[in-house]
Amino acid sequence: MASIKNLKKDLNNIIGEIIQNINLWQLENSDVDLKKSEKLIDECFHTFDDFIKKIHKKDIENKNKYFKALSFELTEATVKLVKKFNSL
Repeated sequence: MASIKNLKKDLNNIIGEIIQNINLWQLENSDVDLKKSEKLIDECFHTFDDFIKKIHKKDIENKNKYFKALSFELTEATVKLVKKFNSL
């Protein structure tokens, strides 16, 4: 089972790292229109908030299965965010 504590750490570390990389990209590319990168940062925060809500969900029947699926969902979501970042 993916522990809640580790899932929160992973969420915080991964989303934080993506946002940090976007901020560094913005500093290096200040001459480019930054609307896409700002939108991507907003999407990162939205993804973070969604996962926090899912982690704190109370009425879960099979916790082991739920958190394992949530861990895979986090992986998929972060892969999408990284792909969007790479296309900037």
